[in-house]
Amino acid sequence: MKKILFVLVCAFAVLSASAQDKKLTLNVGFLFPNTLNAMIGYEYPLSYGNAVEIYGEVGNHWQKPTCCRFWKGYYWDGGLVYKQRLVRYKNGMLRFRLGPQFGATQKKFFLGVEAGFEYSYVFQNGWEFSLIQKNNVNFLHGDTFRNGLLIGIKVPI
Repeated sequence: MKKILFVLVCAFAVLSASAQDKKLTLNVGFLFPNTLNAMIGYEYPLSYGNAVEIYGEVGNHWQKPTCCRFWKGYYWDGGLVYKQRLVRYKNGMLRFRLGPQFGATQKKFFLGVEAGFEYSYVFQNGWEFSLIQKNNVNFLHGDTFRNGLLIGIKVPI
């Protein structure tokens, strides 16, 4: 009985310590031109380090002069991103991100495509640090190109 219990505890520990868990992602950063961005998402792992993420984000493309027009250029969007693993390191990996997005800015809807790279570093407790380089191409409104860096964390759920 003790051996069976020991085997079950070891199997549970191995399975729960995996870096291939579903994750809640939280990212913030700066995009060019003059845009603050915050993103929340849900990452579902696939085989060989690949993943799919569904996300939502809000941002603010501020105008000049900043004092009275800071919140005039806000936007929100959401999308689905496929993450293809390019390189795997001991405690991290580099992925290529690609997927469609949709949203609205100043009462104008848009469609777009997101592409970029993501580097993730896994800590011992299963949390991850992520650095994302984003490139967005949006259609049907004036804010066509956005690119920049986001930093964040991924929490296993």
